[in-house]
Amino acid sequence: MSLKGGVKAMSGKQSQVGQELEKFVRAFWLELPVAAANRILGKSDDQALSKAGWKAYDALISLSNEATNQLYRDRTVGALTGRATETALRAQSIGSALSAAFFGNLWPAIGLSTASEISALRTEIAALHEEIADAVELVESSDALATRSFTLTERYRRVLV
Repeated sequence: MSLKGGVKAMSGKQSQVGQELEKFVRAFWLELPVAAANRILGKSDDQALSKAGWKAYDALISLSNEATNQLYRDRTVGALTGRATETALRAQSIGSALSAAFFGNLWPAIGLSTASEISALRTEIAALHEEIADAVELVESSDALATRSFTLTERYRRVLV
């Protein structure tokens, strides 16, 4: 059962990968160099070279696609890929647990703020920003500023006096 020129000797049929390989070799190793040589010698224009380049590119993509399809049709490859994916997910889970345990104890020891503390601080800053914007708007829009005054409470709310 020897292979000759990409043709199976027993069946007389060429495999799909063999056909795609033949197209790629013809486009990349024959047509593209001929088109480049013709362009250099001035016998053709850029369009012919571009067309040959795209044909070689399309042949490569088609070959890659068919080879990948053939590879994933094999049950062994599917089983190996599945196991590798499961192993990678387990390793990721273990890594996440270890880093959470490590940094969960390290963060307070160093004195750094946690994510919830930073979130609360951002909320508080946003409230202060809003309060200041309201106060500026009041100052700019009020003609009778001399008769009004305002103070801030502990909850950062504006109280007119």
